[in-house]
Amino acid sequence: MPKAPGYLVAFAAVILSVAANAQPDNRAADLRYCAHLSDLYTRYVGRSEAGPDAPVKPDVNGGVALAKCKEGDAATAIPILERKLVNAGFTLPPRG
Repeated sequence: MPKAPGYLVAFAAVILSVAANAQPDNRAADLRYCAHLSDLYTRYVGRSEAGPDAPVKPDVNGGVALAKCKEGDAATAIPILERKLVNAGFTLPPRG
């Protein structure tokens, strides 16, 4: 098997290093965005303005998304929260 030129190996190492270092930043940004969406959802969509005694059916998917966001699973929570907010007529906040 032929060996890769040294510059290709070095280039690959740099790319992998940059990608590995960017992941925590992306994860932190995703968690902040998820928290922002959760706040909007809880404040405006996921609760009844009729009061705590109103017979309102809870939104299970919204509740799961809120829990996933708190657990740090932004990848699962964000699409659900975005869909819930858009369906309620909201414009999504900028991401990042």
